[in-house]
Amino acid sequence: MAEKNITHYHMDKMVRYLFVFVFLISATVLGFHIKNSSGCNTVLFDTDAKDYAVGEAILFNDLTIDADKWQWSFGDNTSSFQKDPAHYFEKPGAYDVELIVNGSCVGMQTVEIKEAIKVLDSTKFPVFDIPESVRVGDVLKLKDETNNASTWEWRFGETPKIDDKNRTAEYVYTEPGLYTVKLIVNGDVEYMTKKKINVLEPLVKESIIEKRKKRRKNIKDWKVKEFPIGYTGKEDGEEEDEDITPKKITAPPITDKVFSRMIMQVSEGAKTAIDFKVYFCGDINKTVIVNRSTMSFAVFCQKIANRNIKIKSLEVDKQKGTNCIENVSLTYRRTIF
Repeated sequence: MAEKNITHYHMDKMVRYLFVFVFLISATVLGFHIKNSSGCNTVLFDTDAKDYAVGEAILFNDLTIDADKWQWSFGDNTSSFQKDPAHYFEKPGAYDVELIVNGSCVGMQTVEIKEAIKVLDSTKFPVFDIPESVRVGDVLKLKDETNNASTWEWRFGETPKIDDKNRTAEYVYTEPGLYTVKLIVNGDVEYMTKKKINVLEPLVKESIIEKRKKRRKNIKDWKVKEFPIGYTGKEDGEEEDEDITPKKITAPPITDKVFSRMIMQVSEGAKTAIDFKVYFCGDINKTVIVNRSTMSFAVFCQKIANRNIKIKSLEVDKQKGTNCIENVSLTYRRTIF
């Protein structure tokens, strides 16, 4: 009987250890993938704040079931790894807040942030009394009663310029109408007191002829004419005065909202200062107050042309009777888009 050849295989210990090590690594990786590939619970969170304004702390609360790991992204290049973080935003706008739970489950909400409401100190506003009315040509005298005031800027409304820089101011109006008297003390524009005053037509003085007529009322009428027929009061050869009264310039009506929209069109390059000429009765170089600084309206329009801006406040003062714009107070800020 032929002898059988038997081959014996021998596996080295190191090879066995290698197989065991590779098996354990593979099992760990597989378990990790199985755990993280399981379905996500719905990621839920809510927010808690009083006004949702700039600078206000907003509390974010995660409500997700079985969550044990959190990653917050607040939409302003900041993040947090806490479960219920508190966060505040430095600028107004809409922010997409994203929460990643357990490394893979994602939820998102949009938070609207408003401009902060600034509370002004009522004790810092200038204090002065003003009459209800004054007549053209009469001296209006006003005195500031503000405590701790060292500088004063009085504007009586006929022009945008500062009319007086003393504690006691005097002014004489030249045209009738409803005007706004403004006072700033210590250079603080935010604390400006405004009061209205009605400027009346001047009293008409009686002519000598009118006075004579009144004195003659009780005198018997002798049918005698006061002046010869054809008497004009002119010397011989003196020509009659022509009516040289200039024609009154008026402006079409415009609301603050429409004016603001036209300013935005200037920033977009669709309009220029010339488009406002009719509302300023031809004078587009009138001084305006922009972000606490004074400049001509034409220069302001050049400054914002083709630039992105957002108007924060606007006040337009017009002259009564002509509707011509006399003063513009405006605050704005630059925007990226």
